[in-house]
Amino acid sequence: MNSLLSLRSEELADRLKWLIHLRWTTIAFIIIAYLTATLVFDLIIEPIPLFIIIIVIAAYNALFYLYVKLKSDNIKEMAGDVAFIQSILDIAALALFIYFTGGLENPFIFYFIFHTIITSILLPKERGVIQAFLICILIGLIGLLEYKGLIAHHPIGGFITGGLYKNLTYVFVVYFTFASTILISTFITISISERLSRKELELKRVSRELEGANLKLIEKDRLKSEYVMMVAHDIKSPISSIVSMIDVVLEGFAGSMDDKIKDLLSRIRQKIVAVHNYVSDLLNISRIRSSKVLNLERLRIRGLIDEAMDFSSAKGEGKGIEVKIDCPDDIPLVTADREQIRYVFINLLENAFKYTAQGGRVWVKVKSADDGIEAEVGDTGIGIPQEDMPKIFTEFFRGGNVKDSTKGTGLGLALVKYIIERHNGKIWVTSEAGKGSVFMFVLPIEQ
Repeated sequence: MNSLLSLRSEELADRLKWLIHLRWTTIAFIIIAYLTATLVFDLIIEPIPLFIIIIVIAAYNALFYLYVKLKSDNIKEMAGDVAFIQSILDIAALALFIYFTGGLENPFIFYFIFHTIITSILLPKERGVIQAFLICILIGLIGLLEYKGLIAHHPIGGFITGGLYKNLTYVFVVYFTFASTILISTFITISISERLSRKELELKRVSRELEGANLKLIEKDRLKSEYVMMVAHDIKSPISSIVSMIDVVLEGFAGSMDDKIKDLLSRIRQKIVAVHNYVSDLLNISRIRSSKVLNLERLRIRGLIDEAMDFSSAKGEGKGIEVKIDCPDDIPLVTADREQIRYVFINLLENAFKYTAQGGRVWVKVKSADDGIEAEVGDTGIGIPQEDMPKIFTEFFRGGNVKDSTKGTGLGLALVKYIIERHNGKIWVTSEAGKGSVFMFVLPIEQ
């Protein structure tokens, strides 16, 4: 229950200014309604009491505005009391407004229901019930005292001339309808409001638990990545040494050998290089994922593209592939992690060269976008089957048209997507089997 009250107080603290603005709207509505009734429909309403009520509402509303503004730092603790006092004053002002505009003969009496619903949503149950009964008591007193002649009746001239306030049946029926509507609306509103508040409280609790669990999972994933990175690093060094020693033997520096042995060593080297590439990809993805922060700096994209092209073009040697780079000089600098964005271009370009056949094309295009840049790496290679498109950025996934014909780990594109999204960017791909692929990503200028 204390948590529920705390939730209501928190909501009230946010809504106090809204209630004050709503009161200014109510004042404007009363003035417009008075002018419409008197000027358009020629009704006669006593103006002096009406405008005194408006001035009183405006005065205490201004005081509440100043009070809320001055106490903004600790308004949460007293929000319930402030809202309840405002509600009581509003009820009194509205009751006086009804009294001076015909009493139970005024159809606007049922506008009290709006006040009841709004306050019942925000106030605790007990206070919502109190203000509902207070409304019924005040309106009942007005009807009873006017009927008994103990207070003067203030009719709306030109509207009702039959003196219905003296008709006991009319007074009883109107009051019973009014009071029952107010009370039923209050109980229904309070019931729904409390149920929604409990649900909201439960959602906040579950959200906090999920957030805590998510943080633990993130930390465990980081620790896992650090462990994989350590193991991959320890494995990579001896594998590199093995490849180097095999190269020495194949080059004949260790003496001549039989062709069968040489062929066997070549195939061993291919397998070891495949393992080496796999370990390198594991090392890259673990190193980047275990990093808690980005090493941000101002980068010129054209320089990164040139570096990546020099590194990747070996994959296309001997194929006669046409290469085009379209990156205007006025492309703005971006704030990003140099090594990670360089890896993005290297990976996309290596794939483009690897999967593009003899005489094909590979291109890079960069242009300015809204508060960022849009880069495109495309090729005329084998493309991606449509059924593989939804999974192309999934770890360890390889397209059905390449997994049996070329070596790969299926980690590169997953890491590319992770890097782009970590830079608050977005990446997507368009492709058609046999006609090439175009990878596009957007990076914001500032991080």
